[in-house]
Amino acid sequence: MFKLKLPFPPSVNTYWRHVGNRVLVSKKGRQYQATVSSMLHRKKLKTLEGDLIVDVRLIPPDRRRRDVDNSMKALLDAMQFGGVYLDDSQIVRLTIEKHQPEPADPRAEVVVQNIPAPMGKQGFRSCLRCDEAFVSTGPGNRICESCTFLNALLPDAMPIERGQKFHNGEPMQ
Repeated sequence: MFKLKLPFPPSVNTYWRHVGNRVLVSKKGRQYQATVSSMLHRKKLKTLEGDLIVDVRLIPPDRRRRDVDNSMKALLDAMQFGGVYLDDSQIVRLTIEKHQPEPADPRAEVVVQNIPAPMGKQGFRSCLRCDEAFVSTGPGNRICESCTFLNALLPDAMPIERGQKFHNGEPMQ
């Protein structure tokens, strides 16, 4: 399993360029690939083989509207170019989250791991709360024991019935 902190990827809108009747990776795209590749080569990561799970958190530089899928092509291609995996066709599960902008530190936080168990079977999974790997009892178990314990300490939330309206936390009649 790899946890990577990479630069925020360029949009697919600026990733490709048409030159005559050919479509090429733009200068901005090549620079991004080179930056990511040099970061990954310094880490001396072993190339992963087999089916993979990739979890991505995008922290953009500003509040402009962005489609999360527009950033994925550059990011996944750069990780392949940097040797994280042989081909991005190995990815069988991809999750993407877009967080609040951080102008001082825009980035893509990526977790890449082999599939620990066949889909729908018990095995290792990543906790949805803390991102740590844990032994899961099946596809419905996605939170580790320590996070389940922490969730149990939280006060019980009042269930909201659909159609019921509230004012200052009290049900309206």
